[in-house]
Amino acid sequence: MLMKKFFMLLAFMCLLTVSCKDKKTEEVVVPEPKQEVYQPMHLNQTISYDATKTYNYFEAPNSVAAKEVTVNYDKREPYTKPIEVVYVYPKGDTFTYVLENFGIWTNENGMYRVIVDKNCTVWIQGQTKCGKFKEFVFFGHPKYNGTKISPNSYINLPDGYIKYRK
Repeated sequence: MLMKKFFMLLAFMCLLTVSCKDKKTEEVVVPEPKQEVYQPMHLNQTISYDATKTYNYFEAPNSVAAKEVTVNYDKREPYTKPIEVVYVYPKGDTFTYVLENFGIWTNENGMYRVIVDKNCTVWIQGQTKCGKFKEFVFFGHPKYNGTKISPNSYINLPDGYIKYRK
């Protein structure tokens, strides 16, 4: 009888142990959401002189104002390197205008006729390799789209000055 009680107690403990293991809740592993990393876009546009007039205005290429603009050109030898107007935007995007076979004129003070103002507007005056006069205005801020400018490369030397008008 003692043996019978011992086996019953042992069976009861085994059942209790098994039932405790079944009641444990499994931990649910939730994967952390992946943050999408923004990939900056780098776009460019080569200007076709056949599709341009003498005076050319280009609207801001983005609906957001440009953070900065740089104009890359060879100051020693015109027409050898394409002129690049590079806009940089807050998220790292860039937009580049390319003027191939274009020479920038200088004014009477020897300053190149390139003006870049604090609103990222760029004014360039010169001629194509074929000798056709062209003037280009590139806006970096969309609020100036559709406006005209009066550039002056003699005021505010060496930077020049751009006056906006309607």
